[in-house]
Amino acid sequence: MSMFLGPIHYIMFNKIKTAAGRSRVVVETFKKKYPQETEETVKAVLPEGLVDFGDTALDELLGDNMIHPFLQGLIDHVEIAEAKLVTALLYRFPEDGKDLLKEAFKSHGAQTATKAMASQNGAERNIGTALNILGEVYLEGMPCDQVSSFSSNDPDTMDVEHNDCLHRNKWEKVGAPLETMCELLDNWIEGCVQEINPNIKLERETAIIKGSSTCRCKMVLS
Repeated sequence: MSMFLGPIHYIMFNKIKTAAGRSRVVVETFKKKYPQETEETVKAVLPEGLVDFGDTALDELLGDNMIHPFLQGLIDHVEIAEAKLVTALLYRFPEDGKDLLKEAFKSHGAQTATKAMASQNGAERNIGTALNILGEVYLEGMPCDQVSSFSSNDPDTMDVEHNDCLHRNKWEKVGAPLETMCELLDNWIEGCVQEINPNIKLERETAIIKGSSTCRCKMVLS
């Protein structure tokens, strides 16, 4: 092992595994309606199969690699594979592919929140808890990227701003529809926070991929 592994590295690996697991829910959702066609599409676009780390420990995967570039490589691998899958499914199922993707992303977000809440020891289901859980499970680059800022004037509202889109270059590599990919991640976040509290709403204000200088959204507990 080339560098000491601190807690942040295990948190990052869990975020990467969470993002990778989303594709499994996507495929399961499509297979319910299009079993054979979905199987064919997945094999065509991801011939080595969905990204799956199984129960392999980070220490074992890392080997003699440097931890930071290794984790960044895993992020790139997972996000590119997901973008390929989404793009292929949208092309194969033009009539309802987007609706099924939104359903799958929101469902996986909710599943992730349910699992995370089980370890929160009775925490209040408020904006603060939602942000803490998103910080533990949502893949938004490496901590050193520092693209996010948060501000709030009251405990039931949180403004979130990103000064860069850390997903865009991966999506562009495979020709994925940028606005759809962004929308799907919003669906995932919605599924996650609304599982914590159904009265939490996510309001998208601006997006870099739509020409804005920053991505801004607001979480509101009504």
